[in-house]
Amino acid sequence: MRVVESSTVAKNGSPEGGEDGIVLGDHYAGVVDGATDKTGRRFAGVSGGRFVMLTLKDAALGLPPGATAREAVDRLTSAVAEALPDGLPELDRPSAAVTLFSRARREIWQIGDVGFSFPGAPAPQGQKKVDRINVEMRAAVLRAELLRGTSADELAAEDPGRAAIMPLLTRQVHFANADPRQAGELAYGTLDGRRVPDALIRVTTLPAGVHELIIGSDGYPELLGTLSESERHLKILLADDPLCIDGLAGTKGVAPGNESYDDRSYLRLEL
Repeated sequence: MRVVESSTVAKNGSPEGGEDGIVLGDHYAGVVDGATDKTGRRFAGVSGGRFVMLTLKDAALGLPPGATAREAVDRLTSAVAEALPDGLPELDRPSAAVTLFSRARREIWQIGDVGFSFPGAPAPQGQKKVDRINVEMRAAVLRAELLRGTSADELAAEDPGRAAIMPLLTRQVHFANADPRQAGELAYGTLDGRRVPDALIRVTTLPAGVHELIIGSDGYPELLGTLSESERHLKILLADDPLCIDGLAGTKGVAPGNESYDDRSYLRLEL
């Protein structure tokens, strides 16, 4: 594997506070996207999302070269479980999404919503269902506020849409790693120290003849062929939709003083 280009940018411009990270090793490469903190709780002085991201970056580099996706996810899960304090309330549990490429198996492993792209790749998964529910609710609240005359700057400073969805944002942890037979389409995979069901681990085999792979977090609305193209596309959408209720519809907008709605990581590999 050779890194063609890579970048991690925190939404607030401070790399020390970002919750994204890139894994680069001899046998594995990928992106870890720590979930945005919603509780204010700190772990070793940092947010939960950053703490889990740093834990997983180290653990991924120690995976056996020929591990299966199931074996790798179990080892990563154990690393998070061992790092978190005992007796942690479920609603305080931090987590991260991960997509890793296994060089030995030529497989892409996805737990959560970190995306990937290669020539002929399957269509992107898109937002998980619970996110779509939150996104639509937040957008509806903000559109209503715009119609009643609230300015976009006021809504960015104090986002009533995010406040409206916060009860579900904090409770969706109950859908994380839940049995899809019980939680249905609301179940989603994440690395939070609890076992990830087989059905929530997505494995994609890289076809023979494919020699380039892009992996990126959802801080990029679309993973284009180069970092500069992806950055340019993001900046155009941010200028058009800073509240993130249209082309960038999401669970949060661009907070005052931030440069984007989320941390973002981009990794392009030559294989």
